[in-house]
Amino acid sequence: MKAGGCETLFLLEHEDVITVGRNAGRGDLLASEAVLASKGVALRTSDRGGKLTYHGAGQLVAYPVLDLAPDRTDVRRYVHDLEEVLIRTVADFGVPASRSALPGRWASVWSGNDKLAAIGVHLSRWVTTHGVALNVSTDLSRFALIVPCGITDGGVTSLERLLSPRPAPSLVEVAARFVARFAEVFDRVPAP
Repeated sequence: MKAGGCETLFLLEHEDVITVGRNAGRGDLLASEAVLASKGVALRTSDRGGKLTYHGAGQLVAYPVLDLAPDRTDVRRYVHDLEEVLIRTVADFGVPASRSALPGRWASVWSGNDKLAAIGVHLSRWVTTHGVALNVSTDLSRFALIVPCGITDGGVTSLERLLSPRPAPSLVEVAARFVARFAEVFDRVPAP
């Protein structure tokens, strides 16, 4: 790693925030900053790839900090592997998901025509930052404040919606499966 640190996988749940990626235009923001503030939604610029997305309660956000050198120095492979982690994670809960074959939907995981997980990464000298957001029991109405990831011809969904009327797994349960699948796909051994 650049500063000699250890590889780390941060798992968290954000407070309500819309993040603006490097490829975003403000035209995809459908509410004024005043409206966002009245709803308690922050707006933050980010150096990750991608466009606008929402993060909030009920969403598992994972930030891998990995050194991909020397044997994994391929951005598309890295994103493909993150998609694979997400696909395997949701499969553990009986939810089929896949990468989209449609143009403009690269770097995400879908269930039918609804986006289940978003990916936005940043790499510097093959060290990764930023990551993925998986909707577990997320308030999907918040996505109406933006054009999620600039995609106008698809919806957004969550494990909660896809598993209904069965209860959704907890964020802790999903995080545990995510860690196991991440270790499997990236050939890492999680520290206790």
